[in-house]
Amino acid sequence: MSDIHDDMKIIDRVINGDTEAFSAIIARYQDRVFRYVRAKFDNSDEVMDITQDIFMTAFESLGSFRGDAKFSTWLFSITANYCKNYRKKMNRMRTVSIEKSEEESGEFQIPDERENTEKAVIDKESLRIVKDELYALPEDYREILILRDIEGMPYNEIAGILGISLSNVKVRIHRGREQLKERLQEKGLL
Repeated sequence: MSDIHDDMKIIDRVINGDTEAFSAIIARYQDRVFRYVRAKFDNSDEVMDITQDIFMTAFESLGSFRGDAKFSTWLFSITANYCKNYRKKMNRMRTVSIEKSEEESGEFQIPDERENTEKAVIDKESLRIVKDELYALPEDYREILILRDIEGMPYNEIAGILGISLSNVKVRIHRGREQLKERLQEKGLL
């Protein structure tokens, strides 16, 4: 409960001219917003830019925050809508990167002999497969699983962010998990 009251105090300060107070909001939510955006987009620079744009949008729109819902719900509504609109815009403007990917970088990694490198490689590969399969889900399921299972948001907050009913949230989570489970079983991970 104190986070909700703290958010409201900070928002009041920002609206009343103390724009520096918004840095407390950024500090509180930047990791969660970044993780959400990172789960939707692969390019690290793009993720950083999008995250920054989301906070700029939130700052500029702060006067429209009425306090009907929690600030985090309002912020994630902005985040979800921004990501959706950004994806639409990018689909209209296909670009090709001329930069090296992370896999192609010339860096040489020295393995740590103290840890079980075989297990680490298997774990890393398994995590990559899970991430790839999550990205391969339809947008509705991917988005809802990110909000629920990665961000740990409650169902009612997800319903508010996505503008859908609570029962629809439950159905999408169930169906998304089932699809992800099937995909992971096909890959031999479950």
